[in-house]
Amino acid sequence: MWLHISTIRTKDNPDSLLNLIPKSFRFIMDNNGIRNGEMDMNLKIIILIITGACMLFARTETPDWENPEIFAINKEAPHATLVPFQDTKAAVSFEMKKSDRLILLNGDWKFKFLPKPADAPKDFYQERFSDAEWDVLSVPSNWQIHGYGRPIYTNIKHPFPANPPYVPHEANETGLYRLEFVVPDAWSGKEVFLHFAGVQSAMTVWVNGETVGYSQDSMLPAEFNITEKIVPGKNLLAVQVIRWSDGSYLEDQDFWRLSGIYRDVTLVARPKVYVRDVQIVTDLDNDYQDAALKIEFDIKNASTQNVDGYSLNIQLTGHGQRVNETITLPEIAKEQEETITFSQKIAHPEKWSAEIPNLYTITFELRDAQGLVQEAISRQIGFRKVELKDGQLLINGQAPYFKGVNRHEIQPDAGRVVSEETMVQDIILMKQHNINAVRTSHYPNHTRWYELCDEYGIYVIDEANIESHELWADRKIYLDEKPEWQRAFVTRGTAMVERDKNHASIIMWSMGNETGYGTAFDVMFEEMKAIDPTRPIHYESRTPAYIPDLSKYDIISTMYPSLAHIVELTDKDPTRPVIICEYAHGMGNSTGNLKKYWDLFESHPRMQGAFIWDFVDQGLLKKTDDGRAFFAYGGDYGDTPNDLNFCINGVINPDRTPQPAMQDIKNIFQFVKIQAVDLYAGIIAIKNHYDFQSLDFLEAEWQLVTPLEVLKSGKIENLNIPAGESKIFVIGPFYETLKKENDYYLNINLTLKENASWADKGYEMAWEQFAYPRAAKEKKGEKETAVNVKDTGNEIVVTGSDVIAIFDKKAGTFSSLKLNEKELLERGAKPNLWRAPTDNDDGGRNSYGSQWRRDGLNELTLKVQDVSLYENKTEVKIVVKASLASKSGDIPIQMAYIVNGNGEITVYSDIEIPENIKTIPRIGTEWLLKKEYDQVQWYGRGPQESYSDRKDGARFAVYESSVENLYFPYVKPQENGNRTDVYWMSITNKNNLGLMVTGKPTFEFSATFYSLDNLSNAKHTTDVEDAPYTTLNIDYQQAGLGGDDSWNPRTHPEFQLRAGTYRFAYTIRPIDLSKTEMRSLVE
Repeated sequence: MWLHISTIRTKDNPDSLLNLIPKSFRFIMDNNGIRNGEMDMNLKIIILIITGACMLFARTETPDWENPEIFAINKEAPHATLVPFQDTKAAVSFEMKKSDRLILLNGDWKFKFLPKPADAPKDFYQERFSDAEWDVLSVPSNWQIHGYGRPIYTNIKHPFPANPPYVPHEANETGLYRLEFVVPDAWSGKEVFLHFAGVQSAMTVWVNGETVGYSQDSMLPAEFNITEKIVPGKNLLAVQVIRWSDGSYLEDQDFWRLSGIYRDVTLVARPKVYVRDVQIVTDLDNDYQDAALKIEFDIKNASTQNVDGYSLNIQLTGHGQRVNETITLPEIAKEQEETITFSQKIAHPEKWSAEIPNLYTITFELRDAQGLVQEAISRQIGFRKVELKDGQLLINGQAPYFKGVNRHEIQPDAGRVVSEETMVQDIILMKQHNINAVRTSHYPNHTRWYELCDEYGIYVIDEANIESHELWADRKIYLDEKPEWQRAFVTRGTAMVERDKNHASIIMWSMGNETGYGTAFDVMFEEMKAIDPTRPIHYESRTPAYIPDLSKYDIISTMYPSLAHIVELTDKDPTRPVIICEYAHGMGNSTGNLKKYWDLFESHPRMQGAFIWDFVDQGLLKKTDDGRAFFAYGGDYGDTPNDLNFCINGVINPDRTPQPAMQDIKNIFQFVKIQAVDLYAGIIAIKNHYDFQSLDFLEAEWQLVTPLEVLKSGKIENLNIPAGESKIFVIGPFYETLKKENDYYLNINLTLKENASWADKGYEMAWEQFAYPRAAKEKKGEKETAVNVKDTGNEIVVTGSDVIAIFDKKAGTFSSLKLNEKELLERGAKPNLWRAPTDNDDGGRNSYGSQWRRDGLNELTLKVQDVSLYENKTEVKIVVKASLASKSGDIPIQMAYIVNGNGEITVYSDIEIPENIKTIPRIGTEWLLKKEYDQVQWYGRGPQESYSDRKDGARFAVYESSVENLYFPYVKPQENGNRTDVYWMSITNKNNLGLMVTGKPTFEFSATFYSLDNLSNAKHTTDVEDAPYTTLNIDYQQAGLGGDDSWNPRTHPEFQLRAGTYRFAYTIRPIDLSKTEMRSLVE
């Protein structure tokens, strides 16, 4: 809008000119004694001309999407999720399709993509406008997923120059939507609402060419009353969605920046008098036995007449309870709202918890003065009490450990549109892996998510859609201290509480994430508490320096703390529970050290757990030019700026495939602890660490085993152990069974006795394995076979029984190993100090990976200095003195190979890591085998991969796998597939011919079809290419994975490989399992 002075007619109403003068000018005039009636006409004209001239150089109308004080126009007040039905029978079905009061507008909409808002045709929302040339786009969806614009991933930095409240006008993708919908004749006389469950980031709505309203806050509903805009029959809905708005400064979360109408759009019909809001409190008494059911109804009379004689019937059913009460409503004035309260004692209700998620159905039926049902609303509720007491957070009187995860809403093929099937899949995976809590990082989720958490039993921290990371952390701009931003902050918190307040699963509110601290949070805290005083409120600003300022909030929280920092926080303030909102950064192959955190938590009653970052990798499904699918991350769409794969932090892959770390999580989180009292007598103690449920829903079995057979087994009866208690069981004695010349384990497994909603009968929930002391085995004497050796100058040829081994003196390793004239090797052992860096290895400026590359560990060259040969009738010893040439100098190494006539090669390795090399990723040897050797068997930890700091979930046993299945496809390829504490392994071809490795006593191994160089440089799974050989790594050890965070080198010291002398040995031999049983080789 521009001011054109020539068009103003001053003689008609001179005083009206003041309305065009900015308020600041008028304030100055008023305070100088100039009043409207006193102002000379000429003075008025002069002021107007001056003002107009100033305004010629500035826009006079700020767009709503650049005004932090405007974030909602004509929106309905927030309220609890309410689904109206025509009667109770339909309502208790909970099936929206059975309601004649709802019309779901999801489906194909006409769509026009534009580079910027100004490109929108000025009348596109008019009925006469033709959209015949527009595209068709499904709703809900993110338009970038369908090829319009591009997805952008950044963690902190905005995708545009940050200058709040301003956003780009040119590069600001805009989507125009149009949809024809039909209003049924039966809706005549009803209030009709248009409900958008989620739109990102700002939208304006029109119906039949008339403006309806405007909304920001991408993660909460926008609801408009369109009663006066619609007509019976066909109507036109038009929506303009803008990608960037001032609201984007409060939505700077670590996620994909996507746009569009991405949640459901619904038409809702309500009678003229309707239940606008309901708040249900199910408080328990001090003994946690009886409940006071308290309900507050807001009844709206939208008619133009006062109404009287209405009544509200309240029914509560479930678990043998039956409440059926009718209350008469007072007279409600026209176009007014009345608040009605209801309270009733409920004796001994079945309580809700994540362990036993008991739910009741409550139904409200609104009737008019004639007793006719106007609408019925039904929902499920749980009776439970949340309180802070003696420095702990209690649920129904117990202080649970929150074994939690953070979870973004993401689906690889649909972006932020998450199907109910995927939600259920996520919850099932959580329940199956002993995860009992979730933080909705960092915004309110789809309402169906909370219903499922109520139903399945998951504790929820519900978080407001507030994060201003770049401004706060990098720019030191604190929007939460600016008055013009305060209501935008506060309403994001209060609207979340209003929507979600009736969910039993929500045990805590969170005011947002990584935004610093300011007055807005104090105001938000007070207003949220005013709405819901029954739940604690969490907020974490990320910097420990802010902790004193946050003392008025309810929870001590921080992110990625060291163990010592957690202790410090706990000791500093004895009045509040300590709950870590983010830790155990799961980026790539990670989540080491987890058990150390839980050992600490379980040592202190006020340390009540933590939430892993995070649950699911935020990868988007994409295809290469030749049609191969992979999961994309930052930069894969040409998006700049971007933060690469920092969105790939989950413990499950984007397609919901659990990563190997999930087995450690499940084991560390399990709610049953088993201790050995006397292993030889077969006496064990089982403790129930659940807070509410007995162990009688499980059944337990035990097995006494050797690596190759089950010796004894049985069931553990009478597992009815109450919550928090333990019991001694005698399942032995085993004195007569145990013999010194074998390895023995006692395995205890606890499985579901019956089918559950999230797992079938027999699903394992907890286990323990006890190893008996290992006695040294006497080596079985094998018939000594003569060995022949020939030194040709360049090679050493060793010939034994059916075996020929050729050692290349220049290369310092074997070039050939044949069994029955069948070649096994592509190349013999080569010292190896490198691994394909994990994301933690490469995290941060002074990462381990950068140190290793600086030292040249990724391009070591073996320099052979001397090869010595020693021989007798039955053995040949080849000693290689060499060094590994690195950028930091030579690394001395000596390898000794002792070869006997049976082809058995014992490898001894001595390596000296100099002091100037601070850490290394692995100590080991790399063998290259012919590609056909692809079947693996091993005795050690398994079945999943394991590492020195992440192996609690891996049990000792004999396992079988293919080389292909040893590999785990992390979104960004990296080190994977390692197995730890291995006593022996074999790798064979389809004819059972191959190699066997035996440790002295143990080793680590991995086998893969991919070269180390390929894995080190691949960016996506489609970059990984089969090598023409099989790589077999036999290692002394790999460094731990770390996982405290992914941007500092924080692998715990005991899991690092540092400067010093390393000596290890193993034996490798050719085998033919078609002629020799494995048992005879290993016993």
